[in-house]
Amino acid sequence: MKVVSIDFETANQNYASICAIGMCSLEDGCIEESYSTLIKPEREVGYFLGINTSIHGIRKEDVENAPSFSEIYDQLIELTKDSIVVAHNAPFDMSCLRQVCELIGLEIPNIRYVDTVTLSRKAFPLLYNHKLNTVSDYLEISLNHHDALSDANACLEIVAKVMAMKQIYDMEELCKTLNIKIHNLKGWK
Repeated sequence: MKVVSIDFETANQNYASICAIGMCSLEDGCIEESYSTLIKPEREVGYFLGINTSIHGIRKEDVENAPSFSEIYDQLIELTKDSIVVAHNAPFDMSCLRQVCELIGLEIPNIRYVDTVTLSRKAFPLLYNHKLNTVSDYLEISLNHHDALSDANACLEIVAKVMAMKQIYDMEELCKTLNIKIHNLKGWK
């Protein structure tokens, strides 16, 4: 089964204010495909806070000509079809996805997902924390932190390295072995 990582950046504290997306896919142990774009947030949540910009570097003028979330929605659905989605701190990314879909009236995707923070805690219990940059440093994964595509790639590389370490290349089997729950976005509130 294909594994797809996803990472969102937001313009402000509202999770629906997505201003960037990064996605990568893993099949047969190899990273196959990647996709990223800036996104112009919906008008109601389209303001940028300095704290967010200081984290990811994206400004309102950077997204003026970017597609809206509804314009990239079909690509997101296509990339995540028949896969397990992973995200580092998945509750944040899945909340972003759920809230933007609710805001603009799109169907919440039927996504099965795993939090790679939980995966890294199970696989590397002695790390002092399991932030994406800490785990990436430990596993010698290149990371331009808070760049959506780089974060998505690092997340997927964590999965690939844990699979190689455990010699288990099926995400469902890996989760079962490590006692990690696979969540469903549609059933999550």
